Amino acid sequence: MRFKKLYLIISIFIFHLLFISSTIATSLKPVRLSADSLKKHSTSLLLPWKYHWGDDFEWAKAGFDDEDWDTVRTAIPTIKPVFDLFEGMGWFRRTIIIDSSLMNKAVAFHMWHYGASQIYLNGKLVHEFGKVANNISEEKIYQPRNIPISLLFGKDSVNLLAVRYSNFHATKDKGWYKKWFNYAGFKVRISEINSSILNSVHSEGITLSVNIGISAIFLALAFLYFILFFFYSMKKENLYYSLFTLFISLSFLLQMLTRFNHSNLEFFIIDDFLRSMVTIFIFPSYLAFLYSIFYKKFPKQFWLFIITAITMSFISYYLSRGYEKIFNYLIFGYVFITTVEGLRIIIVAIKTKKENAKILGIGVTIFVIFVITMFVIGLMGKGNINSLWGVILFFLGLISLPTSMSVYLARNIAVTNRELEQQIVTVKELSAKQIEQERKNAELKLQAELAEAENQRKTKELEEARELQLSMLPKKLPKLPNLDIAVYMKTATEVGGDYYDFHVNIDGTLTVVLGDATGHGMKAGTMVTATKSLFSSYAGQSDILSIFHEMTRCLKDLNFHMLSMCLAMIKIKDNKITLSSAGIPPILIFRKNENKVEELIIKGMPLGTIDKFPYQIVESQINSGDTILLMSDGFPELMNGKNQMYGYHHVTEFFEQIARNEPEEIIDKLIHEIDLWKNGSDPNDDVTFVVIKIK
Repeated sequence: MRFKKLYLIISIFIFHLLFISSTIATSLKPVRLSADSLKKHSTSLLLPWKYHWGDDFEWAKAGFDDEDWDTVRTAIPTIKPVFDLFEGMGWFRRTIIIDSSLMNKAVAFHMWHYGASQIYLNGKLVHEFGKVANNISEEKIYQPRNIPISLLFGKDSVNLLAVRYSNFHATKDKGWYKKWFNYAGFKVRISEINSSILNSVHSEGITLSVNIGISAIFLALAFLYFILFFFYSMKKENLYYSLFTLFISLSFLLQMLTRFNHSNLEFFIIDDFLRSMVTIFIFPSYLAFLYSIFYKKFPKQFWLFIITAITMSFISYYLSRGYEKIFNYLIFGYVFITTVEGLRIIIVAIKTKKENAKILGIGVTIFVIFVITMFVIGLMGKGNINSLWGVILFFLGLISLPTSMSVYLARNIAVTNRELEQQIVTVKELSAKQIEQERKNAELKLQAELAEAENQRKTKELEEARELQLSMLPKKLPKLPNLDIAVYMKTATEVGGDYYDFHVNIDGTLTVVLGDATGHGMKAGTMVTATKSLFSSYAGQSDILSIFHEMTRCLKDLNFHMLSMCLAMIKIKDNKITLSSAGIPPILIFRKNENKVEELIIKGMPLGTIDKFPYQIVESQINSGDTILLMSDGFPELMNGKNQMYGYHHVTEFFEQIARNEPEEIIDKLIHEIDLWKNGSDPNDDVTFVVIKIK
């Protein structure tokens, strides 16, 4: 019993040393920020903070006295006894003093955590990541991934920043959480907003583009050479090359997928494990390819490499986060040995004058240099590719070995074809009739293959257009205190060009667009891409007519010929709505007080057709309970199995019946109505809705 009491006293003492870190002064010195300091130093770390267990919204207010609060670092380490005493809920406060250069100005606020948080500035809720709660059943965690949000200071120089934070997932099973994650709190920084947003978009865009491009290229190679092996299984090198490119593709695909995960802790773990596993197995498949070419059977050391790869895969799953660096060194050692073994195979093959060994030797040598260089850079913590030249050099190094392998395999196929051509000479003794029949059969087969290839090309183009169309849509909806928003898009079999987007100005104005590009396939997708770029550039302007004229001018300069973009744009500020339309179906507004639907028919030519077209502007008041519906013509012009059109009047009547519901429920009822009308038939055009309800 005495021992337990002594242990408790020691634990509490260590807890205060590591976590609370006894304040040096009676009050924490405030952080001082200025526009110049943020530009010079890029970011300003906000550590330590005032902290208190529990939950009380009074703690968000600037006037609250927090003198008796503890002084802590926001990132709660997963070490004993600090982590064992974490209860899963608490408030953090920090005083910030700004000079005149930041008054009424916005800065970039970055967070990184595996929990849920609410950010308050001077008692006002600014942003929320996940859902903060007092228990695990209601809590919804979110990983912000350091993506900046806007933090707008007022005219006062002294500001109080408060964070309400919870992470009951960490307390549910501390041993499990501690094994996979380094801390249970959050990390925060403030930086200059323009450069932060540009850097974030630039970095995310390049990384995502590189991952998608490389993954797609290597997946296509894996599929192609697996098909070659499937139809001619004697060539085992085709199978091993297929596995090699497949593992590379999966490695980049998994790295891309983890960027879309924000709330699933298990997914973080599984993704880490799978990425480690597929990365490890790239190298034995690379050795298997070389062995299958230059050896009659696999040597004993190959099976040792396989066993090592399997063992390291299991180690990567069971290894705690604290040993990551050790595991990275193990991987580096394994990669170094396997790549050098590949280089040894090539050197021996060249010395013994194996056929085409020099072709593979060039690729293997570049690949060895590339792999070792990339791992050294990674271990030094400088592995980010953030320039065009970096992407080009990375890509060239990565494709060196696959390119030499492809050239080798292609040459083998060419040699095989030449041998087949020589064998064809021997069949000249056949009768002319038999030869003619074989020629006709070959022509029929070729025509069928060409037809199939053309069909695949068209199918691939439609799929690419559909993916491009969907990629242009916003990844998340704006969250505004006075509006509820829901969206829906269903692409047709023949891809059109529906598009919707949002923009929230710094003054709180919400800009919404819904568009429908003319044409189909990649042409429509190209028009959507151009429109999104123009919307991103001009959405912050207040004059819709000026935006329409500028977008028309730019689209005409792009010389899309007969292509154009039908577009509706609305701007909502407080209880006022301003809208205009360029060839989009009527905008419907359900007036709750009048219990009826107002149909706004605004005529106008599609964007990109006529310069300085006199578009109409409509301004109106909106009240609590009013509901706005924007739609493309895919719904009112939807045909059923009897070749009957649904009709605009029918849309207005149906919307009046369902407009009292919440936006998500309205969308569900619209989808149900579409299914009833189609009765199993495919839609003839894209169907898109944007529903906005005024709270």
